[in-house]
Amino acid sequence: MSRLKDWGQTIAVIGAMVGTVVACFVFIQTEHTNMRDEHAEMRAEHVEIRDTMRNEHAEMRAEHVEIRNAMRDEHVEIRNAMRDEHAEMRAEMRAGFAELRDAMRGEHAETRDRLNSIDRRTARIEGHLFGIEVAPDQEAPE
Repeated sequence: MSRLKDWGQTIAVIGAMVGTVVACFVFIQTEHTNMRDEHAEMRAEHVEIRDTMRNEHAEMRAEHVEIRNAMRDEHVEIRNAMRDEHAEMRAEMRAGFAELRDAMRGEHAETRDRLNSIDRRTARIEGHLFGIEVAPDQEAPE
């Protein structure tokens, strides 16, 4: 019986080993399934976060385009207003310059007429002093 007992112990040890290996495989398979589920959850969270970030980025891009276009429109308005003001200032300066030029021409003509009159008087005085005959003035009526 002792041999039978040895065989029984051997079978019991082999059965225990097989049971242990099967238990390990079941544990590993369960953990693998749990890890797969966690990975699927993490992937779903990642997809959700990625989609949220894409949507936020698209909104930010749209806001940026809107702000850029608004700034461009403001810039055009400011540039046109400055251009108009510059044109007005240039027209005013030209008008002022024309008035000043006309006034100076008038003053210049008056000064030239006075100098011509003085020259004629001086010529008459010299004519009297030295006995030279000077033609009478032909002054334009004023």
